[in-house]
Amino acid sequence: MKTIIKHLWAFFLLSGLFISCDNAEDFQDVIYFTGTDVSPVMKYSLEEATNIGLSVRASTKVTENTKVGVRVNEALVEKYNRENGTNYQVLPSDVYTFEAKTALIEQDKYASEPFYLNIKSVESFKDEDTFCLPVEITDVQEGSLPILEASRVVYLIINKTIITKAAVLNGNYFYVDFSSDPGRDLSAMSQITMEARIFVDDFQNSDPYISSIMGCEENFLLRLGDVKIPKDYLQLAGGAYPVSSVEAIPPSQWVHVAVTYDGARISLYINGRLNAYIDGNRGPINIFDGSKNSSSQISFYIGTTSNSTRRTLKGNISEARVWTRALTEAEIASNICAVPSNAEDLLAYWKFNSWEDDENKHIVVDYTGHGYDAIGLRTITWVEGVRCP
Repeated sequence: MKTIIKHLWAFFLLSGLFISCDNAEDFQDVIYFTGTDVSPVMKYSLEEATNIGLSVRASTKVTENTKVGVRVNEALVEKYNRENGTNYQVLPSDVYTFEAKTALIEQDKYASEPFYLNIKSVESFKDEDTFCLPVEITDVQEGSLPILEASRVVYLIINKTIITKAAVLNGNYFYVDFSSDPGRDLSAMSQITMEARIFVDDFQNSDPYISSIMGCEENFLLRLGDVKIPKDYLQLAGGAYPVSSVEAIPPSQWVHVAVTYDGARISLYINGRLNAYIDGNRGPINIFDGSKNSSSQISFYIGTTSNSTRRTLKGNISEARVWTRALTEAEIASNICAVPSNAEDLLAYWKFNSWEDDENKHIVVDYTGHGYDAIGLRTITWVEGVRCP
C-alpha cells in the first residue's frame, strides 16, 4: 500500500496576496485545505491500494486550538461537472473509506496532522473511468478564523494508471476506409475532432520535413513539420486555413495531440491544453475515401499520407480517435488515456494495443463497433509497458 501526502507550503503566497491589499484593514487570516491556494483540484493516478493524505492549514500561526469539521460531499460532483464541462463519476463508496470527521490545528501551529482517504482497491476501475471525490470543510467548531470559501472544497480526481502496449509505426502505417458505412455521409462533416497519443523517435530530416499523424492529405491532416515551420511543430494542413502550434512536440516521450473544427475555428491542443487556433469558416470536412468510387484521391491514413512514403511518422501510436463534433478543452484533457467505446459522437476509436485476431495481424479494430478498422501495411509490432498518464 502506498501513502500520498500533499505538503504544499504555500501559505506565504496567500499571505502575500492578502497583505498586498491597499487597505491593511482588509487583511484577514483564513483556514483552507493545504495545496488549494493555486487550484482546488488534486489529481491522482493509481496502480494499487493507496492512502491519500489531506490536511487543513491557516494563513498564519494560530493563537488557539482551531478545529474544523471535514466530510466527503458526493453531491458536489454534479455541480463540478456542470461548471467545468467534465463528466467525472462519483468515486464508488465501496472502494474507499474516509473516517475523519474533524481536523485540529494546534495552538502555535500552521497546519493539522494529516487525515486520510483510503483507496482500498483499483481492480474494479475501467481504463476510461475518471472519478471525482469532493472533500469539504463544513464549519469551524473551535477557534475564530473563518474558512476561505474558494478553498473550502478540495476535489480529488482519481483514475487508474493504464499499462498497455502501443503500435510501432516505423516502417508501418494504417489506412481507414470511411466508406464502409453507407448510413453515414462523412464527405461533408460540419464539425470534427481528431486526437492521438504519439511517441516520436525522430522527426523527418529532409524536404518537406513532414511527419504525418492522421487525416486526409490536402483536406484535413494533422501532422508535424513543413518547409515553412520547424519539423517538430504540430500543424493542421489542408483547406484554406492551416494552423501551426506555438511550441515544439518533444521527442522520446508520449504526447497527446488533438485538432478540432467547430464550423468557425480550428484549434490545436497539446497534452489537453489549447496551443493555437485560427478563425475561419473553411467549409465541411471530407474524411470519406472516395478513391474506390470516383477519381478522388482523398484517403484517410494514420502514420502517413496518401501521396508520399517520405512523410511517415517515425515512432509509436496509441489511443487514436475521430469524433463528429468539436470536443471542448476540458473534454480533451479529461480523456487523454481512454474513453468509453460508446461515447456520444465518437465515430472511430483505435486503441492500438492489439490486432484483430491471429489471422489478421495487421488490422487494428475500431472499438466503436462502426467497422472503421485500421488496416496496416504489414504485421504490427508492439512496444510494451506503455503507461498513461
